[in-house]
Amino acid sequence: MPATRYNKVIQLLEEGKPVFGTGLIWNGNFDEMMYFADSDYDLVMIEMEHEGLSFNNLRASLQFLLNRKRIADGGGLQADPTPVVRIPPNTRETNQWVIKQTLDTGVYGLILPHLDTVEGAMLAVQAARYPQVPGVADFEPHGERGWWQRIAPRYWGLSAAEYYDAADVWPLDPDGNLLLMGIVEEPTGVQNLPDILRQVKGIGAIWAGPGDMSVAMGHRGNAGHPEVQEMLLRILATCKDAGVPCATGCTAEEVPMRLEQGFNIIITAPTRSADGVAEGRRLAGR
Repeated sequence: MPATRYNKVIQLLEEGKPVFGTGLIWNGNFDEMMYFADSDYDLVMIEMEHEGLSFNNLRASLQFLLNRKRIADGGGLQADPTPVVRIPPNTRETNQWVIKQTLDTGVYGLILPHLDTVEGAMLAVQAARYPQVPGVADFEPHGERGWWQRIAPRYWGLSAAEYYDAADVWPLDPDGNLLLMGIVEEPTGVQNLPDILRQVKGIGAIWAGPGDMSVAMGHRGNAGHPEVQEMLLRILATCKDAGVPCATGCTAEEVPMRLEQGFNIIITAPTRSADGVAEGRRLAGR
């Protein structure tokens, strides 16, 4: 059966199925892009927050992520896996131009660091959507994304007009195909999350982020600290109450626990091993 959406992640979430995402992949690492293009991951998360801002690298990375055979076998134009990007600015910085230019590369969503206020969430949604026709049901919040029709529609396989219709934020636009995932990674964000999810319908998912949370709570990167883990469950509970999907990272061994807890997006980085080195050192007595 042909895919019903351009964004596979949104389709899976609407069907009530868990989404499996990569860890953050360095922007410009073409070998890893090709590996994930052939993998069973649903979601590829490209890192630009700490890697450095390069739209040229991002455009090239997206080309290496294309798997034309998988798209053809799907019987439609759905990207498989679906690429999203973690952008550099914290949400409170309101760097509208970064959102605009990242979306202009053709990605299917954004990961928003440090989502902690209603105002920041609302401004991110406005920056990610095109101006809407007055009178439509989802006119507000008004869109402010600038129009540039060359790369993103071509990457999606659409005309410019078709891309305009498809590239709105979900679930504010029920037919939208852009996913905005905010990372809640400090206590202020946890406190404000109920208001954010009640007032800003364009935030499609929340990532319960333990790393920065541990730093903000004084645990210096100890993401497994019980107080940090309790914060993650508070975020999850708020998301459940609001009917918003929630993501978190985990090891392979933790996947059953996170699914049982009710996380909708499971982020599991592939493992790398050095078995040969370990065996050699063992035999050499090192």
